[in-house]
Amino acid sequence: MLLNNPNNMIEVEVRARVETFRGIRESLGEKARFLGSTHQSDTIFGHPNFLDSENKVIEGGLVSRIRESGDRKVLEFKEIRRSGGALELKHEVTDPVKIREFLEKLGFREAFTINKVRETYLYRDFLVCLDSVEGLGKFIEVERAAANEQEAEGIWKQCFDILREFAPDSETEHRKYGDMMQDMINQKSGVNPTHGTF
Repeated sequence: MLLNNPNNMIEVEVRARVETFRGIRESLGEKARFLGSTHQSDTIFGHPNFLDSENKVIEGGLVSRIRESGDRKVLEFKEIRRSGGALELKHEVTDPVKIREFLEKLGFREAFTINKVRETYLYRDFLVCLDSVEGLGKFIEVERAAANEQEAEGIWKQCFDILREFAPDSETEHRKYGDMMQDMINQKSGVNPTHGTF
């Protein structure tokens, strides 16, 4: 997901909800380089040791996902930090069925799938993504990798500056897409959501 990101780097990202990409897309077209548009299907796996009473991942907990985009399939393990940077490990795989069996042996259980169309732009050393997420809406994300926690703090502030540059009227969203999806599932099942997931 991050450009030139070794598999053990810290992922730093900020996200905001937008009503439309109109204006944002035009501004990115003038200032950034368009890298492409892809459909991503993320199958999310949670571990009971890292889930709270609402089936959300606790702060600092781990989640796994299998991301499928075209012919490419990637297994990821992510540390959940809802602000600042978080550790992320990823590796391309060829057999998702065996990976699912492996995750189940580790105690992970499939939770849900998040489908989105992502437009990706390169602005300076940052990735700016326009996401249309099925069932959740439209979002802009700004992200970059950091080598350590100290660097991550500075990058996080830069991400916010870039977010405000391209989407000044957007509503910052501190929840992950998995948080939002689990909130939606909880609402449908009558659970009162508060905060925190995949």
